[in-house]
Amino acid sequence: MQWPSFVQALAVIVVTFVALRIAQGWVVSAMRRGRVDTGTQILVRRGLSTAIVVIGVLVVLGILGANPAGLVTVIGAVGLAFSLAIQDILKNFFSGVYLLLERPFRVGDTIRIKDQEGIIENIGVRTTTLRTVQNVQVLVPNALVFAEIVANHSQAAESPSVGVGTRPPGPV
Repeated sequence: MQWPSFVQALAVIVVTFVALRIAQGWVVSAMRRGRVDTGTQILVRRGLSTAIVVIGVLVVLGILGANPAGLVTVIGAVGLAFSLAIQDILKNFFSGVYLLLERPFRVGDTIRIKDQEGIIENIGVRTTTLRTVQNVQVLVPNALVFAEIVANHSQAAESPSVGVGTRPPGPV
């Protein structure tokens, strides 16, 4: 028995939303068990949600008679034009993803980037937020954090002390 196309498409939409809920629940619980920081959790959840919805939309459009290869081509061309238009935002985004995954510093660390020094309040996907000694909130674009030398004063304070009979690091 052949179901009408719109009923099949409706069934795929329902299955997509159910899969989305199940996948998000599983990922959230797995990341909590793994004690993954909040910024990374948000990033993974959004990426997973987007991927599931895009796949669902492509399947629905295929059922309704649209050519999936043509749709992917159009989406790719639009994506390329869009990415060229928002190049700086994408640089900050991918730098933020790298910082969240690599974790060269954490919230609460005292760092210096160029002429800005402060305690990290937040590491987002677009900016890193510092609080200076003067209690000024500074938003530093992640592309700048990624490209510049970052001095992490908190890591220096946590490093083991120099033992007796050894020379401290630095110029002689």
